[in-house]
Amino acid sequence: MNPAPDWTPVQPFPFSGARRTFTSPVGEDAPIGIRYYKRPDGALVALAGFGPRAEGPPNHVHGGAILTVLDEVLGAAAWMAGHPVLTARLNAQFRHPVHLGTTFVVEPRIVDARHGLVRVRGELRDETKIYAEAQGVFMRLEKNIIDQSAE
Repeated sequence: MNPAPDWTPVQPFPFSGARRTFTSPVGEDAPIGIRYYKRPDGALVALAGFGPRAEGPPNHVHGGAILTVLDEVLGAAAWMAGHPVLTARLNAQFRHPVHLGTTFVVEPRIVDARHGLVRVRGELRDETKIYAEAQGVFMRLEKNIIDQSAE
């Protein structure tokens, strides 16, 4: 899959310029690759791919790698919306096996943000079906923790 022509590349995390993220951009030699985009409607969307080192069952992606992508992209949606967070709880449903070497779209959406918690849902899909979906609860970081991440 390729990004739609009207998607704009974005970087949702203020700290990723230091290459401190767990994943790499799609196309680099990494087990998990993610590239972030903003759609014209302002929504965050990501393209995610899995290299050979993300293998679980033969020729398929390990469930932990899929969960890693969902966790990062859901958290990215919160950061992009101005909610610096970390994961408190993440639930996922795996619907179909994910083949290695395939690129997927991940679409997160914020459900609500209150009482220091941000709830986000998202799906890992291609043009025809949803392979996995997740619901996350993220807790807001305190300002002093965020300031330390810039160091």
